[in-house]
Amino acid sequence: MNLILVKIWEFIKNLFIWAWGHKQIASYIVLAVIIALLSWKLNRNNTTIAELSNQKGVLEERLKSQAIVTKNQIIYRDKDKVVIKYVPAEGSVTVNETKDGKTEVKIKNWGLTLHPGVGVYYSGGLVGLLDAKLGYWDRYSLGLGSSLDSAVIWGSRHIDDLSFGLAQNAEFSLGYGRDYQDFSRSRLLIGVRTNF
Repeated sequence: MNLILVKIWEFIKNLFIWAWGHKQIASYIVLAVIIALLSWKLNRNNTTIAELSNQKGVLEERLKSQAIVTKNQIIYRDKDKVVIKYVPAEGSVTVNETKDGKTEVKIKNWGLTLHPGVGVYYSGGLVGLLDAKLGYWDRYSLGLGSSLDSAVIWGSRHIDDLSFGLAQNAEFSLGYGRDYQDFSRSRLLIGVRTNF
């Protein structure tokens, strides 16, 4: 058993040593694996959407009068006031009626995700970036990406509330990148991105 663990450890160590020496190639391999995983997830999500689309109606009739779900928000009545809440594209909404007849709305507006995306950034010149969103909270997101010459970690904010509905899936993004050839060189990036 110990021999197997030693062999696994040696393999992982050699893999990291190779990746450190070949950062650009390693990042393309990692990006290809991420794209393959995302394609699998997209196929699984499309199957789920097709199953849900076959069901009649999203909400029961009595709940439709108490909650309205739009593309990125939910509007519902809470006691004597109307509440409008933002729902991220990755999030979900559950509307239930309790035993005493009240409407209960649960919004999942944070979590881990894996969504591929693309961005255009400025860092001394225009830089294209392929990326993956890894986590979200309300309108904010974190992710990793790769340009032709650097690896980037970024944070972003959805701007659909600021663009009057013109940019439904656009995000303003700030990134921090490290150069593949000289890992000690770093850069700041500012730009916009979107999910596929």
